[in-house]
Amino acid sequence: MIASEYNLVDLVNIKTGKLDSNAAVGNGRYPFFTCAPFPLSIDNFAFDQRAIILAGNNAEGNFHLNYYEGKFNAYQRTYIIDCKMK
Repeated sequence: MIASEYNLVDLVNIKTGKLDSNAAVGNGRYPFFTCAPFPLSIDNFAFDQRAIILAGNNAEGNFHLNYYEGKFNAYQRTYIIDCKMK
């Protein structure tokens, strides 16, 4: 097998959420991914896709990783990663 070199940006799209964590609401319709280990909830979505979601900052140094398919929203320091090759 021949090894190939790729740049990460050639393989995946990387975006960030745009919202402040205070945008979360109780019993919202959609998951809201922040730096918390589990998603909060929110009533609007900015993403409707399959993605790996990476917490971008955390005071304890725990950068949580989630996989999700569907409608969701994300905190401004959360990275939304999806594969370019489908």
